[in-house]
Amino acid sequence: MAKRASTIQDVAEKLTLKTRLGYGIGDIAICLYWSGVGLYLLYFYTDVVGISPSLAGLIYGIGMFWDAITDPFMGYVAERTRTKWGVYRPYLLFGNIPLALSFLLLFWVPPFEGTTLFLFLLFANLLHRTCFTLVSVPFSSLTPRITSDSQERTNLTGFRMMGAQTGTNLMALLAFPIIFWVGGEDESSGFIVLAAIAGITAICIHAITFISVSEPTNDQGIERVGGSLVEAAKAIGKNGPFWLVFSATLIVGITTIFFGNNLIYYTKYALNLHEHQGTILFTSGIVAFLSIPIWWLISNKIGKKLTWLISSSITLIALMFFYVYDINTLNELLFLVAFIGFGSGAGGILFWSMLPDTIEYGEVQTGVRSESSLYGFMTFAQKGSIAFAIIILGIVLDFIGFEANQIQTTSTISDMKSIMTLIPALGVGMSLIIIYFYPIDAKMHKELLAKLQGESHETN
Repeated sequence: MAKRASTIQDVAEKLTLKTRLGYGIGDIAICLYWSGVGLYLLYFYTDVVGISPSLAGLIYGIGMFWDAITDPFMGYVAERTRTKWGVYRPYLLFGNIPLALSFLLLFWVPPFEGTTLFLFLLFANLLHRTCFTLVSVPFSSLTPRITSDSQERTNLTGFRMMGAQTGTNLMALLAFPIIFWVGGEDESSGFIVLAAIAGITAICIHAITFISVSEPTNDQGIERVGGSLVEAAKAIGKNGPFWLVFSATLIVGITTIFFGNNLIYYTKYALNLHEHQGTILFTSGIVAFLSIPIWWLISNKIGKKLTWLISSSITLIALMFFYVYDINTLNELLFLVAFIGFGSGAGGILFWSMLPDTIEYGEVQTGVRSESSLYGFMTFAQKGSIAFAIIILGIVLDFIGFEANQIQTTSTISDMKSIMTLIPALGVGMSLIIIYFYPIDAKMHKELLAKLQGESHETN
């Protein structure tokens, strides 16, 4: 049998606060980009650029599909990178500025029309997605490189998710105030200033992450995955727990996008609260942010699987309450988005801490350790599901009669509320069933690590 080395360390050391904070704030930068696109790009296309929802969804979706397709390949390339700065950290340093510039181009309204406008918007989208993949996949892949301990990974992921929520909250709270302050009714100039501020901020943050986080130096000569992309793919295919997390994330990603991307439209056209967009989006985000330590503690106490089941049940109830309740005031809307935000706040910390555990499971089962490829496939699930959902959402908005910057019919408003609540509720419910069968708990993960450490001793 071929000799196999492992990156699992015999003793899982406690991470320093510097490492936790340094890695955690890195997701502030990631989520300035991610939430900037997720919250505002479809609205930017329809209400600022002025293209139809179906065309906007198509451009958005093609870009996201490209992002999804390139993620596994980026993971394959990144885990084979060897530099004096480490395996993944160099991508944070050298991919930073191109990513910021591509974000600026994404939110620029070009002086084109027709086919030329379509091609430019598509080009800008593809460019940004490529640059985002170049940075985000290596960043995510750092988690199992920093520590092998399941508890420490949960703690590290907690810092990361707090960083992610901070980035999301900043974008949610400040975007429309900046847009209105800079451009007034001309939202196009406000969007370009917003993109510039976000890009500069992200550059500074990732520089701090690069300095604060270090990678293990015992990489030389280690065969981290099989010798080919095909072998890595075969190993991933045999990893049952990974596919459970993958499937649940895929379904939730497809369905909940119907709520997140419709909320701005529903607020503007159904409730006439457009001037409060920042407050509404921030409320959802800040509640999710504040819930992270709660879910973090609950997860450490009762386990990741049970925490997923509880938090998803809360989200499901909140979505159904949003559907049946006749919202009339800002405070009523704030309460409901906060309710949803509390339940959904657990999502990030759970699946990003469950994923590293599946890496060790796969290594024990197949003898192949493919951490970055797994992260690549996981982000493929996220982005592929979003791409599919956005394309469908654009078509549905056209189908129900939505017209940007016009008074919507009662039927359109009613249909909009239905698709933004019932579809996500269905997806969250399906994820409950899937995660019920997830097998890895703290005890099982310790056994997996013990096996890997024993094999590492045998090969040394």
